[in-house]
Amino acid sequence: RFTLVRTGITTYGLTPGEGVNELCAGLIPALSLKAKVSAVRWIEANDAVSYGLRRPVSQASLIATVPMGYADGIPRALGATDISVLINGVPRRFAGTVTMDQVMIDCESDSAVTVGDEVVFIGRQGEHVVTADDWARATGTIGYEIVCGISSRIHRRYV
Repeated sequence: RFTLVRTGITTYGLTPGEGVNELCAGLIPALSLKAKVSAVRWIEANDAVSYGLRRPVSQASLIATVPMGYADGIPRALGATDISVLINGVPRRFAGTVTMDQVMIDCESDSAVTVGDEVVFIGRQGEHVVTADDWARATGTIGYEIVCGISSRIHRRYV
């Protein structure tokens, strides 16, 4: 009947909205956003990192610095949410305010996290998945805005 289909965001394996999740049940996410840990430092209980020192840690914690920030498309608002990134297959929370070029991640007492470890912002690692829609729900927007906000500074690899 029709000879053209506009795939839109489904090209990335993402659903176009909450109301059509059942219709898109077979989609496989093809988009991921990853970086590497660039530094690790221990901080004491009740200390905080990043601008405003907004999220003091409850115990001595290893903080991983990752060279991605709001200039790369990480919404600044994520730093105040419970959204996780994945490091070594473990969900980890932001440790404070997202800066222009970096985020700090609270690895709690896990001393196994090291420089060079892969950090998954969007995608799958082990049994855990973080999606653009997760970010959207946490920041009061839509997945389209999250995906479109990924900066040209980010290296793209098409497979």
